[in-house]
Amino acid sequence: MSRCPLTLLVVLGLLGGCAGKLAVETDASPVRAKVGDDVVLKCQFSVPQPPVDLSQLVVQWFHRGGQLVEFDNVVSGSRPGANLNVEGLRSGNAALYLSKVTPESAGNYRCYVTYAPDVRIKQVVLQVEDPAKLPAEEPEAVAPHACAPDPDPLVLEKLDQALTLLQQISRTLEAAGAGGGGAA
Repeated sequence: MSRCPLTLLVVLGLLGGCAGKLAVETDASPVRAKVGDDVVLKCQFSVPQPPVDLSQLVVQWFHRGGQLVEFDNVVSGSRPGANLNVEGLRSGNAALYLSKVTPESAGNYRCYVTYAPDVRIKQVVLQVEDPAKLPAEEPEAVAPHACAPDPDPLVLEKLDQALTLLQQISRTLEAAGAGGGGAA
């Protein structure tokens, strides 16, 4: 039975357990831009014990279900024009830099910040105005072929709270198991 707390921690890690003091803030939504603009989507984080240890940090940005850019010791990306600044990461700046946005750039963006073992997820909405189109011609917010709508931020917050509570319970059980020394 001494494995139960460890198993719970592993499960929490896979689900994105969120205990600790990692804090993440994003822009107030929506962020507005015009076609062709360069845009910065804020994702500012602070760690429990500065300075930021980049070997413990993973940052990922997603849009419409696809990963745009990731930092995991190096910056890699799958979308041209999307980037992170490594020097910014050292000071807690995980902003996503988008160059020359298009109408397809509009939508929900998620910033995942992992600072081992904590994970935080924040969302920001980008609205892109196309001055060449009349308001009546604007496409639907979600294309019929797009991924399922993003969950409500309140749901994400409640999930974050539940995972924090589970991790606290796991730590209490682990401490009780280490101090009890009894066999099961």
